[in-house]
Amino acid sequence: MYKILSPMAVLVIWEFLARYGLINTLILPPPSKIFAHFGEMILSMEILVHTGSSLGRVAFGFALAVLTAIPLGILMGWFRVVDTIVDPLVELVRPVSPIAILPLAILWFGIGDASKVFIIWLSCTFPILINTYTGVKGLDRSLIYAATSLGATNWELLRTVAIHAALPQIYAGIRISVGIGLIVIISSEMIAARQGLGYMILTAQQTFNVEEIFVGIIVLGLLGFLADQALRRSKQRLMPWHREI
Repeated sequence: MYKILSPMAVLVIWEFLARYGLINTLILPPPSKIFAHFGEMILSMEILVHTGSSLGRVAFGFALAVLTAIPLGILMGWFRVVDTIVDPLVELVRPVSPIAILPLAILWFGIGDASKVFIIWLSCTFPILINTYTGVKGLDRSLIYAATSLGATNWELLRTVAIHAALPQIYAGIRISVGIGLIVIISSEMIAARQGLGYMILTAQQTFNVEEIFVGIIVLGLLGFLADQALRRSKQRLMPWHREI
């Protein structure tokens, strides 16, 4: 209950300022008009089409990032030779903005979904990779000594101790990547797309449809919030032993 008090207070103050002419409603329309337009877009299915396009691209690129970053991060954290070989390449590519690579992605894959999925994969990979690597690399040595004294092999140490202990860090990287994926998909859809929330927001800006811009922003916020809540719940089920302070 208390979690919705601050958003509700912001909406009430915003509506009050708009209704009494204390803000310019041409560039900052009242929440009532925004939600009315939201309802119209739901009834016309327009917002659902754009949201589905963006969500599908993010989900596919994010899934690819999870499938590649977690195994690579584990290997880098556990095997020094893999870390030595792969780390320079990671540190060279990681600081480069995915949006700077988008023109190349369009040349390679065209303006369809493939270029967006590639950019999402690239942008989501590094937070998961670095957190996985840190979680494995920062394993408490006492756990290794305890497992070794009980006769655990190197493979058993990796599978039952290192990966298990790194799970909280891996989940932290996944949560960060979800937000990054939603940010990057909007930018990529503004540059080359015919559907999606980014395309919708850019078109609304060009036609000065401010209510529609806010609808896109609200949908993005809701998607991010729901995805994070789903990840938190799955973490509680997968790691009931882990409790945050």
